[in-house]
Amino acid sequence: MPETTAPLQQRIARRCPACGRVSAASERCLHCWRDIATIPPLPPEEAESALTVEAALARRRDAGWLTAGRVWRFGPVALVALLVSWWVYGTFIDKPPRPDAPSSTTRSAAVGVWSTQDGDSRGIRSTMASAHLGGTEAWRVALGSPVATPLVTDGRLIVAALQDGRLVGIEAPSGQTLWTAPLNNPPFAAPVIAGDRIYVAQREGVIRVLGAVDGHEVWHSRFVAGSFEASPLVVDGVVYAYSTDGLFAFDAEDGRILWEQIFDVGWATVAPVVEGKHLVIATGEKAIVYDRKSGQQTYYVTFSRSQPSSVAIHEGEVLAVFGRNATLFRADARRPWWDGFRGIWFRFHLIGMGPAVPPPPTVWDVTSLPGTTMAAAMGQDVAVVASPDGTVTALARTDGKSVWAAKANRLVAAPILTADGVLLVEEGQLLLLDPATGQQRAERKVDGLRAATPAEAAMYLATAAGDVIALR
Repeated sequence: MPETTAPLQQRIARRCPACGRVSAASERCLHCWRDIATIPPLPPEEAESALTVEAALARRRDAGWLTAGRVWRFGPVALVALLVSWWVYGTFIDKPPRPDAPSSTTRSAAVGVWSTQDGDSRGIRSTMASAHLGGTEAWRVALGSPVATPLVTDGRLIVAALQDGRLVGIEAPSGQTLWTAPLNNPPFAAPVIAGDRIYVAQREGVIRVLGAVDGHEVWHSRFVAGSFEASPLVVDGVVYAYSTDGLFAFDAEDGRILWEQIFDVGWATVAPVVEGKHLVIATGEKAIVYDRKSGQQTYYVTFSRSQPSSVAIHEGEVLAVFGRNATLFRADARRPWWDGFRGIWFRFHLIGMGPAVPPPPTVWDVTSLPGTTMAAAMGQDVAVVASPDGTVTALARTDGKSVWAAKANRLVAAPILTADGVLLVEEGQLLLLDPATGQQRAERKVDGLRAATPAEAAMYLATAAGDVIALR
């Protein structure tokens, strides 16, 4: 026989006059703690119904407040509110302090001459000067040591950084050695000429500044984190120097740090470039654009982790070459507002729960360059990219498509766009190619050739024997 249960009406239940809730077997309300001992019990049927409701409410409370219905109802609204708050904070509230201003804005690397490792401050390796391949040898000077970096010149002075740790100043018209300055060690990258001063980035994390007239030290910076492995850049009174631990901006007159951005670089072998308000650097996985006035990042393009070859900026467009990849993008481009969720979006796309993630805005991308590339030469119509094995490719500025390809012998320096054509530096000769077709126009034998630097008055060459030669 089935078990018998105690009749429900034996349970005394009272309704609290204060909160209206029902409590069983208690002389106080279990919800507001009011004395209900004098309240008459509920009739059995009403008590059964009320206690059933109370039990259902208790189960709902135990299940928690975060139900599926509430998530679908309030989740999208909360997400939109969060994103809007984040955008408002980042756009209007979170304003970093403006960096210090330089003492003077007059000092800059000269424009139109080869005063930096890659030409002028834009890093485009392009000049209106002739290649002078048919010229005569105007002078030759023996320095006693091969160069450690390419020669730089402002048209009056040539500066050579030698492998034995010396920095030598040569008078450009005559080839006369003007001065010699010892360095603690040979730099990884070429110095920069800016007016009457020469700026050298040392591998131990120091910027040294010498007088262009006598080679005497003017000032040196304090030690900073990391090693300077790329050429510095001097623009509008600011020295931009890129180390393995971040980006630094020094006052060009006294060396004080105006601002700094500390981050994990990976590679710091490509010199920063500047055009207008834009400063561009290349890390091991990104090309990053900064606002020069604020020192704040404004845009970036990512690459699979590889050694960067070069960045250049011309007429507001940035060419970044990383390994087998070349990308052209606008310096004033901006990432979309949702870019912080790009990684999450990509994961949802991988499991089939979302569309493909739109790529960042670029003009074009090329992913089929040779495995190892050198610094690119960026002209008005084409960008020329070469590899040390002599493979040379010209890419159209408009769409990145290959215009022509050529094969030379092993190259010892990156290509240069001159007024006469594309200049290639092989180990024992100079080659000149037609920039429109890639056909050879001229050549010149130079024993032990290691580097070439074009200037309006002459082409300056460096050899493995430690000679510097002027062709006019």
